[in-house]
Amino acid sequence: MRAIIDIGTNSIRLLLAEKDETGEWKVLRKDLRSTRLGEGMTDKACIGQGGRERSLTAINEFTAAAKLAGADEIFAYGTSIMRDASNGEEFADEVTAATGVPVRILTGTEEAYYSYIGAAGTPGVLTSVVDIGGGSTEFCMGFGSDVGMRHSFRLGCVRCSKQFDTTTARGRGELKKHCFELFRKTDLMESMQNVKRWIGVGGTITSLASVLQGLEVYDSSKVQDYVIHQEDVSAMLKKLSSMSYDEKCHLKGLLPSRADIIVAGVAILDSLMEYFALSEIIVSDRDLSEGLLDADVLSPQVAGKK
Repeated sequence: MRAIIDIGTNSIRLLLAEKDETGEWKVLRKDLRSTRLGEGMTDKACIGQGGRERSLTAINEFTAAAKLAGADEIFAYGTSIMRDASNGEEFADEVTAATGVPVRILTGTEEAYYSYIGAAGTPGVLTSVVDIGGGSTEFCMGFGSDVGMRHSFRLGCVRCSKQFDTTTARGRGELKKHCFELFRKTDLMESMQNVKRWIGVGGTITSLASVLQGLEVYDSSKVQDYVIHQEDVSAMLKKLSSMSYDEKCHLKGLLPSRADIIVAGVAILDSLMEYFALSEIIVSDRDLSEGLLDADVLSPQVAGKK
């Protein structure tokens, strides 16, 4: 049995899986703790004491749970906050000292690659996977197992909630303008023009799918492959922006821990769908964690171009 611990900007996640008789991974358990490791983050982030303590507690709990379940391999990975923070390596060492589990801090392109592997598998059409996280947003394009363009932006629901006042129309407008400016500085438009299928992963997109369906309890089977249309994103951004924090905390389908960051996340999604003129995006509950199950045998250097 293999355990994956994903140390994110907003959440710590656990995935337990084992291989079946065909050699394919079968997910046994997924769990999440919203610890806000990137609380108050800026482009020159420093992991604060509060987020550090909450996250270390969650990682300790997940490590113990994995061992109790019988996991003989435990791998931990850090994402945006840990590669951007001045004390990210220090926190990785602290995690290893406390749990005995080494922490590998992923680069932005590695994060994009493994999100693609987890969400897209080996598609028969040119596919782009977009992962909107707490501290960054990754794009990865591929066909089958041939993965090509990968890009990571410092755009995330936690980061942008700190940088922009998403409670005002002006702040949301500035956030969208910021997204467009970052996209224009790359060759994304040219690279993505022949993409036939867009897949969205990450807490913002899965939460949006849950809200749009009015799910009382999160149901991965109903979220997986749910299609979100561009007009739904724009309408939901408008609705969420008009709601108070307390109203969002009680919104069916949305975890209260996401109430203060969901507007920024949806604004990022709205921006990228507008920029690339996407009419729809397919939601995947399978993402980075699933992709990391094979990180010991698959790497961007081997499977795709840099």
